[in-house]
Amino acid sequence: MLIRRQFVLTLALMPITFGIWYAADALFAGPAVWLCDLLLSSLYPDIVQGAGLQGANMLLTTQLGETNGQILPAQEAGNQIALEINTRLVSYSVAFYAALLTASNLQESITKFCIGLFWLTGIMAFGLASIAGKDLLLMVGAPFLSAPGVPPADLLAVTYQFNVLLMPPLAPICIWLWQLRGSPLWQTLEADIKRASAQR
Repeated sequence: MLIRRQFVLTLALMPITFGIWYAADALFAGPAVWLCDLLLSSLYPDIVQGAGLQGANMLLTTQLGETNGQILPAQEAGNQIALEINTRLVSYSVAFYAALLTASNLQESITKFCIGLFWLTGIMAFGLASIAGKDLLLMVGAPFLSAPGVPPADLLAVTYQFNVLLMPPLAPICIWLWQLRGSPLWQTLEADIKRASAQR
């Protein structure tokens, strides 16, 4: 009964939480963009100049430019390569998490939401960094891969797929389950799992 209630309420709340998330635009992505800027500009100072928000998009400016198909330092090229990344590709995890948590009716739900948002912000930052890495690989190519500290192309591709395709839906579920421990719903889930294991 509790599991069914959780499922139905989560589905019912998702249009509301996703509507608030969409209307909030860059509000939930802002801290993740700041972390991503700090991470990339520290790790790759010769490649990344900085990142900032432009609406719901992260604008990543590089230290590189392009002239006649050749990638050069921005000062030599006379222009600057910039990437525009849609933060909503990763930030929708906040709306999903909010629906899961609200449907659970847990005690101290606001505190739990703030804790969950803290963890999701870090996960979103890695997701945005993964998208930036994939875009730099495709747009810049060898000059990016040969920069100090840049992972191999295969690792960049796998990281992108994991952090962008899998983490936004999985991370909210993992955080929600962790915060669910000790609640009546958790006890019901635990009993169902034990019952299913005993029947095998």
